[in-house]
Amino acid sequence: MKTIFFCVSSDVVTDQRVLRHCNTLTNLGYSVTVVARKTSASLDVPALAFRVKRFTMLFESGPLFYLFFNLRLFFYLLFQPKAMLWANDLDTLVPCVAVKKIKRQTLVFDAHELFTEVPELVGKPLKKHIWTKVESIFVPKADHHITVNQSLADKFRERYNLHFQVIRNTPPRFTPTLALSKRDHGISEDALICILQGSGLNAGRGLIETVQAVCLVEDVVLLVIGSGTALEEARSLSSSLNLEDRIRFIPRLPYHEMMAYTQIADVGLAFDTHPCLNFQLALPNKIFDYFQAGIAVLCGPQPEISKLVIHHACGKVMEKITPEIIAENLRSFQSNPSELATMKEKSYQASATENWNIEETNLIDLTKKF
Repeated sequence: MKTIFFCVSSDVVTDQRVLRHCNTLTNLGYSVTVVARKTSASLDVPALAFRVKRFTMLFESGPLFYLFFNLRLFFYLLFQPKAMLWANDLDTLVPCVAVKKIKRQTLVFDAHELFTEVPELVGKPLKKHIWTKVESIFVPKADHHITVNQSLADKFRERYNLHFQVIRNTPPRFTPTLALSKRDHGISEDALICILQGSGLNAGRGLIETVQAVCLVEDVVLLVIGSGTALEEARSLSSSLNLEDRIRFIPRLPYHEMMAYTQIADVGLAFDTHPCLNFQLALPNKIFDYFQAGIAVLCGPQPEISKLVIHHACGKVMEKITPEIIAENLRSFQSNPSELATMKEKSYQASATENWNIEETNLIDLTKKF
């Protein structure tokens, strides 16, 4: 049995891409151990088909977090039996490359995003320079490369002339069951329910503009599910605008609990306002969750997202993201219930092809090269 150490700096409990990949690899006969971190807000690890090792870190963010996490990861891997290494994103790659060289192991690099183009590095030339050097030096040293969409694969090919296998972050197919209803939450049956979900609801992800838009439209309820640095500002703004009864902030949830909320919504929101390249080329997994739930999608002009929405005719695409334009589109959903119903039906139809049951064949094909 081949062994894989799956290295990730996120909280593995809610990292659906990592969980899906590990389940597929386990089903293929691999012995998988996920090496991750545990924070003060981490959920308990549920029963899984593979092992999970989580480091409790003294620092939970910033340069010291990356330094100590990488050191702990290096020494942990160094003293484990020889195995395949799987580095998820740039912030786990350096120790994996070092151990690969020392122990002559196979290394897979999985780029969930364009790490050197995240908004946290905008206006910080020294930090951006360091991460860009890490990317240019260490990415080519992996034996296999994968990423989450074609736009990112094209960007990596442009930079390093490397082929990246595209394995999108799609969920498994399932039949929605309405475990919750509007009435369960004291929401009027006539209200338009919008949902914004994500584990990185940070500045530039459209949350603040959405709160401002809700203030401009009657009979709209917004569900915000997840975590991120913009939540505190969003809660404060919601309070100042007297929107507490129309905006519900829900912490991170296990996938099926989150989908129970998603299924009662009418419209799923998927747009970013920050101009950084990483956001512009993103294809977040919440798009596919919205398809599974059979709800319409309101997105921005980002090519990977808008291409899917247009192809499946399951929502609306905004050319610009402002509170006024968001509000205008929400009113359009409200005033055209038959059009909304058709979009919701088209969205659920999209889930027949945009799902992990089909997408995982790309991962299975990749394993044949190991």
